[in-house]
Amino acid sequence: MIGWASLTPWSDRRAYDETAETSFYVESESRGHGIGRQLKLAIIAEARRLGFHSLIARVAEGSGESLHINESVGFTRVGVLKEVGKKFGQRLSVHLLQLILD
Repeated sequence: MIGWASLTPWSDRRAYDETAETSFYVESESRGHGIGRQLKLAIIAEARRLGFHSLIARVAEGSGESLHINESVGFTRVGVLKEVGKKFGQRLSVHLLQLILD
């Protein structure tokens, strides 16, 4: 396996049943060949098939490639959560992106 994508409920509250969070990952040796974009497009198509209205993506700061892939398929930045994560002893902010489906 060289990558994966997932679609998960954004909240356990019923009012948000039509919103899901998207995630994807491509192993480092396979990056730069369009696989991330293909995974993202496939998960968007699946979300449409399942009847979702809104998709959310969270991207940790420093993940420029992930921001680019999300924006290239239509996600827009809607906010930043400041210092909500920690990795390798560094506090991380997270970009929030959203795509409203037709």
